[in-house]
Amino acid sequence: DLQKHRGCTLAILSGDHFFETQLYSIQKEITDDFHALERYSPIYLQQSELKQALQEWICLRRLWRKDSVQQNFMLHSNLIATLIKHSWQIAQRAGLLEIDSGQDQLVTFCLKTWLDVMESAAQARGLATHLAAQKSSSGDIISRIRFLAGHMLNSPNILNTITENLDTQHAACISKARDQMGFDSQLKVFLTALEQDLSNEAISETEADAIYTKGSHLISASQHILMVGIKLIERGLCPQLKSWIEGGGSIVRAYDPEEYPQESPLKSQG
Repeated sequence: DLQKHRGCTLAILSGDHFFETQLYSIQKEITDDFHALERYSPIYLQQSELKQALQEWICLRRLWRKDSVQQNFMLHSNLIATLIKHSWQIAQRAGLLEIDSGQDQLVTFCLKTWLDVMESAAQARGLATHLAAQKSSSGDIISRIRFLAGHMLNSPNILNTITENLDTQHAACISKARDQMGFDSQLKVFLTALEQDLSNEAISETEADAIYTKGSHLISASQHILMVGIKLIERGLCPQLKSWIEGGGSIVRAYDPEEYPQESPLKSQG
């Protein structure tokens, strides 16, 4: 949602007010998500870490119209980078790593590597939407988009590597998600749009909502792959541990005398 907010506000600052219609609902979603973080993350995030991110969002929401395009892009991107860092910190602090090799690679893929790929696509979408809305080109921005496109171009190799290193069942789930959402074709469509529609010659013919939509399709496909990976991580937790986590840490409820009729409650926890 922060990535969507960045794309919409960049377009509006560039003169395309079509995106105003989406802004309120996106802002509400982001604010609600921060409130959810406040409720659920105290164990894994320090209050100061979360407070700083929330304050940055409040300033962005209230003051973005007064920013330059460059300021707006950087403020959004810095906040998103902070949240990606927090995602990785939570994975480490929650003990999701060092369980086994396959689980470690899946966690690293979902909560670090793939988030970076998605952010490259979202940055390119925001900058390309800005250029299309402005109906002019900028050498610096086009250079940045080409750099991001190079990172996205490597994403199929990243997917190939993760599926090669996972067990057969998990690899099949990731591959199925990739095919279901047409990730490779969506990537090709977006990269082609960046290369052709945003060239110096064609910039004036590009519609901002068209380039935004093509980028959004790619990001949605990437997000589907991410969510499948996260579901696989959840399955990697043993049922008792998952129940204990979801139950707020009450170890008593893990014992069921019907399930373990020959064992004592203490022994059953082993």
